Amino acid sequence: MSVCLVIAKYKEDISWTNKIKAHKITIYDKSDSPITNSIKLPNIGRESHTFLHHIVENYDNLDDVTVFLQGNPFEHIQVIMGWQYFGLPNAPYPPPLTSEQLNKMCDKINNEIKHTSELASFYQVIYNDPYYTNGGNVNAHLSQILSTNINNMSYTVSPGGQYIVPKKYILSRPKEVWKKALDLLSLNEVWRGYSQELSWYYLFTNKVGNFGNHNQEKYRLDAQKNYGFHHSFNTWQPIQ
Repeated sequence: MSVCLVIAKYKEDISWTNKIKAHKITIYDKSDSPITNSIKLPNIGRESHTFLHHIVENYDNLDDVTVFLQGNPFEHIQVIMGWQYFGLPNAPYPPPLTSEQLNKMCDKINNEIKHTSELASFYQVIYNDPYYTNGGNVNAHLSQILSTNINNMSYTVSPGGQYIVPKKYILSRPKEVWKKALDLLSLNEVWRGYSQELSWYYLFTNKVGNFGNHNQEKYRLDAQKNYGFHHSFNTWQPIQ
């Protein structure tokens, strides 16, 4: 029974990983000076290339749960800890974590993410974005990966492609599908990176969730005051 944190590192400070004691950690480093015990990868395809590389290389030996994270995964957790964020005008990200907040965050990763965890967004806010977000084209990208015509107006997304993923969702697609996605990300086309970010949930589940936009879901989650890794895609109820 195992959980593995897969870290897509570039130049971020990942000293926070030293606080993770409950789970395995695999670090992929795309910088010019990779850290000790990391796996060096070429600097192409953003974090999605890293995550797809891990899936393809470990498809036959996946951990029970894989947590896909960027080197600094904490830019995308505005509401998970419940600290003051919503009063900041037009702030795209929360302030950097204090030492105390970082310790609490790592405690949550250690204690609340388990080998029995359900499919969830690490960010916890679950929302839909248009298929063309950030200049991407998710329909074109997925149509090439799956060799069929895909045409959806929106896709369910977790910022940065950061998901908590039981292995059954990865194994629901043949290895060749993930290899095709990796090959496309290896082209290092900017629009592919953004498109793959919106493609993960569809590739894991073969569907688009019935969720609101980012702001709707962000404020709905904050209203519950139930901060932490408690909101999986199975437990979070879509907007009626």
